Amino acid sequence: MSIKTIGQIKKGIKSIEKTRQFEKESLVHIEKFFRFSLNVKRSAKKRIETAPAFSGDCKEKIEKGEHLADFSKIKINDNFLLDKFHKICEIRAEINAKEMEEIQKMKKAIDNEKIDFSKIQQNLARGKIRYFDTLSKKIGVGKELLHSIALAVYKPIFELTVEEKKDLIEDYVWEKGSCPMCGTNPGMAKLEKEVGRRLLWCPLCSSEWVYRRMKCPFCENDEQKSLRFFYVDDDSFYRVDVCETCKGYVKTIDERKRGKEEKTIFEIEDIKTFYLDDIALKEGYKKI
Repeated sequence: MSIKTIGQIKKGIKSIEKTRQFEKESLVHIEKFFRFSLNVKRSAKKRIETAPAFSGDCKEKIEKGEHLADFSKIKINDNFLLDKFHKICEIRAEINAKEMEEIQKMKKAIDNEKIDFSKIQQNLARGKIRYFDTLSKKIGVGKELLHSIALAVYKPIFELTVEEKKDLIEDYVWEKGSCPMCGTNPGMAKLEKEVGRRLLWCPLCSSEWVYRRMKCPFCENDEQKSLRFFYVDDDSFYRVDVCETCKGYVKTIDERKRGKEEKTIFEIEDIKTFYLDDIALKEGYKKI
């Protein structure tokens, strides 16, 4: 599930604080981003048309192994995008004064129409990161900053788009490791507390889908000898699943080990487990 209330944000920030990975100032910044994302999602409902993202018979498409959504076709009000891009730029400037010069260049490029929202949407939706290299050089703004700002605006819209179709994939055992909605590789996974089903999570649209336990979502390797996982602490409900064939890894939450009342919100869990990313990368594994 994705963040839907202010209460979930506050609870999430408290749980992030308990990991002792972040200073209080950083926690304030993280909360601002979550609040911005929630605001985008709530205010977008009357400013976007999600229907164009879906074409044909969705049930038939999923049975054929075809991805259901094309986020590049979502119709979004330009004034709405303009407002949200300016707002996230203001938040970034508040958070990091070192980015102020680049933020000003970004805002100027937006106001001078040097940034084409439709192209950003299209390339972000289709995972074409090279586009941001080109745009970065054109407007003099770092690629990472540019991409993160675009993602902050569009991710909540993509999440909103898939909500009406999520029932189609809820119990369907999808044979591909990529998101059945948009085709993005998974960012995390969980093992459900009831029967231990493995669900993967999409970092772009927050879709969750059932996937085989003993199969790599990146290279589809299903040889048990080359698939393993490790814990940092035997009592922890966090683990890292790794594939020795492609060296990909996915952080996993074992809900069978955690409190009954706790619900997995992947956006929160991803931040709480940054230390696992560091460990996996040091061990020679990579994000795919």
